[in-house]
Amino acid sequence: MINQFKISILLIIALVFFLSFTTSCSNSEKSTVSNKQTSTAKTSTSEVKSSITVPTIEQIVATLSSDEFEGRQTFSTGNEKAGEYIANIFVNIGLDPLSENSYFQKYQQNGVNHDYNSYKTVQNIVGYIKGKDSEKAIVVSAHFDSLGIKDGKIHRGAFDNASGVATLTEVAKKLKTASIENPFESNIIFCTFNGEEQLYMGSTAFVNQSLSKSWYKNMYNINIDSIGAKNGGNYVFPNDSKYSIKLYDSIKISMNKNSIDLTETNQILGSDHRSFEKVKKPNITISQENFREWVNKPIDTPDILDYKQIEKIASALSDFIINNDGEVY
Repeated sequence: MINQFKISILLIIALVFFLSFTTSCSNSEKSTVSNKQTSTAKTSTSEVKSSITVPTIEQIVATLSSDEFEGRQTFSTGNEKAGEYIANIFVNIGLDPLSENSYFQKYQQNGVNHDYNSYKTVQNIVGYIKGKDSEKAIVVSAHFDSLGIKDGKIHRGAFDNASGVATLTEVAKKLKTASIENPFESNIIFCTFNGEEQLYMGSTAFVNQSLSKSWYKNMYNINIDSIGAKNGGNYVFPNDSKYSIKLYDSIKISMNKNSIDLTETNQILGSDHRSFEKVKKPNITISQENFREWVNKPIDTPDILDYKQIEKIASALSDFIINNDGEVY
């Protein structure tokens, strides 16, 4: 009886030890799997973040000028694709949407199929960096539409005005990075306008829709249109705005500090800054003096551009905005 009792006790102890060991191994395996899953999740998140990149200036120009975008004429499929492409870049930069949680600012534009009694909803693409003072805004703009396909040839609009859009996105990227450590006083609003080729309809719609915004009280516009041509001559701005003299002088000084010779011109520069001039807001458009060589012509292709020049302009404009943030012109 005693020996059988001892044997039973030993069997019970062995069984308890075995069950304890099995449970421990199972928990260890679960922990290992859990750690692997956590590690995998972290790696996946890291990979996703690292995969979100902003195209280079050259890549943006090449894409907007490609066959797929068909010359970006307003109302065309290529124009819509261009808007979506720019909106995705704004997402990747980290800009906030300005209008109703969307980068697409819709407006009605006439002239569908050259019928000026016919209207269609089209859109500007607008994002911004929120500033501390809701009554101040710097509006950086460039139009993304071009002439489309004429006589079987794509008017690619690399100089006019994929170059301006690429410059604007580069400025947005630089300023978004700067704002993380030092938030801006003013809202910095980035507008890629549609309908510039139809007498500035996109920028006119933006200005009209802005009338109720608090930042409309103290805003000014820096517009970029047709820059970076290898043989484009000097960089110029119009001298015909009585509301913009102080802004002209300040930007000219900043550009000269960055070794860019920005001079006044008597040439008529027709671009989206005109919409801001109409409502008596300070404005400047930056272009090149020989712009007529390529504007609205099928020879306006990416190979005529000097991308280092464009980068230089983007850096100078970024420096100007950082150094003059909060200034009212």
